[in-house]
Amino acid sequence: MEDNKQYQDPSEPKKPGLSETLCNVKLNDEVSTTGTDSAAHTAQGTMEQAALDTTPAYHSPPVPETLLTTKQLLQYWTAVNKRVKPIRLLFDIPETRTVESQCSKYVMYKVVVIRSGTYDGNQASIERRYSDFERLHKNIVKNFKEEVEEIAFPKKIVSGNFTEEKITERKLAFIDYLGKLYAIKDIRNAEEFTDFFFLSEVREGYTCLRGGQYTRALDILLNVLSLQEKLYSTDSQRLVPTLSAISVCCKDLGNMENAYRFSEKAGIILQNYSHHKYLIPLLKTQISLGYSLDKDIRQVGQKVADMEELQGQSNMISLKELVVQEYV
Repeated sequence: MEDNKQYQDPSEPKKPGLSETLCNVKLNDEVSTTGTDSAAHTAQGTMEQAALDTTPAYHSPPVPETLLTTKQLLQYWTAVNKRVKPIRLLFDIPETRTVESQCSKYVMYKVVVIRSGTYDGNQASIERRYSDFERLHKNIVKNFKEEVEEIAFPKKIVSGNFTEEKITERKLAFIDYLGKLYAIKDIRNAEEFTDFFFLSEVREGYTCLRGGQYTRALDILLNVLSLQEKLYSTDSQRLVPTLSAISVCCKDLGNMENAYRFSEKAGIILQNYSHHKYLIPLLKTQISLGYSLDKDIRQVGQKVADMEELQGQSNMISLKELVVQEYV
């Protein structure tokens, strides 16, 4: 598998790698209500996608609400709701590259996943070729045939694949295709769809982690996390394995503060899942890291003791042991 390459405009100063900018990774699910012109431009042609959520930016009425009539209040809040920009997941392919080898020649499309309706400062990207899109389409048709009957997929062509005109045409077709799939709720929540965006990267990240290549694993898994946060916006529990793997990488790289933060975030997600296999290993990791960072982890320690007494087990598998068993 080819390594994904981050796009860098020659006119801009070189940006540090993901593992060098952990402090900029979003650790809390905070959402800004400020949109950007560039995101709006990128979203052109895909605005028919279904809204996932809305983040109202409420402002006080010009006069106190207690002085308004019911009719005036209704008119005011109707106007506010109309001003709310819905948050959507949009797709763009800002660049392509042609790969040539002794045996084959193909085009790689850089797919960027963007959360619109808000400022998205952590845009995640992947590279996929035609055969990857084709595999996605076959998997979707197999399980959602009726839902995609009217969604066109770009057909293979015998010649002219590598002309600028054909590459641009196919790029726009793929953007439209992904947008239309995402607009169907059952499809956007299906593994057939989400796996397209990060499954190969997840497997590569875990392979690097098991091989002790923690810096490489961290770069890959941070990008995966950004994708998963967008695609799993209504099911944060599915972020836990990736957050745990990132915590393990940070710890083995000696970055205890970020190891603690990622394990803490995963633990917060699982606070209502007392029997989840990751919960106690995560909390024990948090305790160990907390001691080294001089944090007050007494409540976490008491919670683990209570859970182990209730569940009748004390010698559970460690978080790292649990992580390395994923995607084997």
